[in-house]
Amino acid sequence: MARISPEVIDRVREAANIVDVISQYLDLRKRGQNFVGICPFHNDTHPSLYVSPVKEIYKCFACGAGGNVFTFLTEYDKISFVDAVKQLGDKYGIEVPLSEPAGEKDYYTKLYEIHEYAGNIFQKHLFSDKGKNVIKYLTERGLTLNTIKTFKIGLSSTGWEDLINKVKSQNYSKDVIEKSGLFTKSEKGIFDRFRNRIMFPIFNQSGKVIAFGGRTLDKDEPAKYLNSPETPLYHKSDVLYGLHLSRQAIREKGAVFLVEGYMDFIQLYQAGIENVVAASGTALAERNVQQIKKFTNRVYLTYDGDQAGTDAAIRTGYLLYQGSVEPLIVQVPKEMDPDDWIRKNGAEAILQGAESATSLIDFQINSKNVNDLSSAEQSQFVNDILFAIAGIGDSIIRNSILKNISQRLQIDENELLKRLKREQTRQRTRVQENQVDEQPLELSSLIQKAQLILVRLLASDDPQIRQVVRDNIEIDLFNEPVLKKLAEILLPLYEDIKFSSIIDQFENKLERELVTKILMEDKPQESPETEVADCMHVLKSYPIKEKIKATRFKIRELEQRGDDPIEAVMEEALLQQELRDLK
Repeated sequence: MARISPEVIDRVREAANIVDVISQYLDLRKRGQNFVGICPFHNDTHPSLYVSPVKEIYKCFACGAGGNVFTFLTEYDKISFVDAVKQLGDKYGIEVPLSEPAGEKDYYTKLYEIHEYAGNIFQKHLFSDKGKNVIKYLTERGLTLNTIKTFKIGLSSTGWEDLINKVKSQNYSKDVIEKSGLFTKSEKGIFDRFRNRIMFPIFNQSGKVIAFGGRTLDKDEPAKYLNSPETPLYHKSDVLYGLHLSRQAIREKGAVFLVEGYMDFIQLYQAGIENVVAASGTALAERNVQQIKKFTNRVYLTYDGDQAGTDAAIRTGYLLYQGSVEPLIVQVPKEMDPDDWIRKNGAEAILQGAESATSLIDFQINSKNVNDLSSAEQSQFVNDILFAIAGIGDSIIRNSILKNISQRLQIDENELLKRLKREQTRQRTRVQENQVDEQPLELSSLIQKAQLILVRLLASDDPQIRQVVRDNIEIDLFNEPVLKKLAEILLPLYEDIKFSSIIDQFENKLERELVTKILMEDKPQESPETEVADCMHVLKSYPIKEKIKATRFKIRELEQRGDDPIEAVMEEALLQQELRDLK
């Protein structure tokens, strides 16, 4: 696996401005010495991610995510540590040479490479004689050759082994081939996943190809679209198609058009509506909502004009509401999709549709013809809405929806509120019963807290406080592995502490998040000498107290057996004296 020398890593870390880097992904606002923003690693509704430019680390005090600038890129962009260092090296003009044993490249680098290679094969095939009819089809659909090249649209061959044979000639490892998602495996061997399909490369936010969506050219093929499966590079809930090209336009316009398909996106983008994204071959996910929220709080849902599109728009609208993003419904003409609409009526029709876009509730009521329903059907309709909005954390949004329902359906608002509270209670109960999330490391015992205080003092900005700890600490008394390791790292640091580099020494995610939290928190110390003395007393007394407990247990056992416990009693007395001598 590729390696980068520690010296180069340190150069890149020192050159990187963590606020500038994270600001490329999040909207950060200054608060005191730190910056705050919406955390992208959980469904955050209030800014809970803090970025410290002084310590060069970030920490979310809601979900626990944290680390340094490398950690952020690896977890946000789903790239390897090596690629994160290389990406920052390119940004800050630092050469990042790799040392590769026996020519072996980094695993993730190879995965990116095989997707780029496949994309080039697909596009080359499209522009060959075999792709003439497909080029004609695409241009008749309104796409220009420039657009086809910009989005790297390609064509997979009709054979079962065309791509796999080409890939094998490039000496990719078996693991990379199998994990790429480009192939299927059976008892008979490995075969191409995509055959006789128009290929749409899917890009990450850095513009690298990480997956494909393929539209069939075979009328008898039941699956119109076939998408890459989940891979180490591609997680559908983390990807919005086209965002690598459209994010700047979304920021500038303050709104985004959300469409369902690749062709919908490409048609809008080509027509000049560049503030657009598409779901990546699947329904929108919570993570997608948080991606959108980094750029705007307003979404124009521009889904197909059939019943399936209507239902999908309603589901997506509530998901957006739950992420505190406002959904507005652009009503696409019946039995048309945005692709058809823009080719028939031009970009102006889409823009006018946005100007007259309706709220989600109005759209839902109108689409269901609620006023024509029976009382029982209306009641069920309201229950369905209450079920959907119970998960909305923003009370202002919830109250606005309730008011709208009350006015449109002439239902008492207080009655709606009562029913909503009952539904929220039911949902909270279900979550509590089924929740099995990975638990963060807890430091709640007295001895753990004592070690935690000492470590925080060792991480103080004041060198005099750190020296007080050094003069009194006994590292062998630490029994919490993470805190002991952190204390051992901090002890020899006399000059300014490089907090960012400390985090890299912890590989476990939960440990890294705990260490980041410890290093991020600044606790004023009025009397560090007293705190150190108190903590050391706890650490020294703890093993003695544990021995006393064990001795008392031994005494009870001896008494129950009818044996003489005198030696154990004398042992306890000596331990008790040792404990008193500590005071």
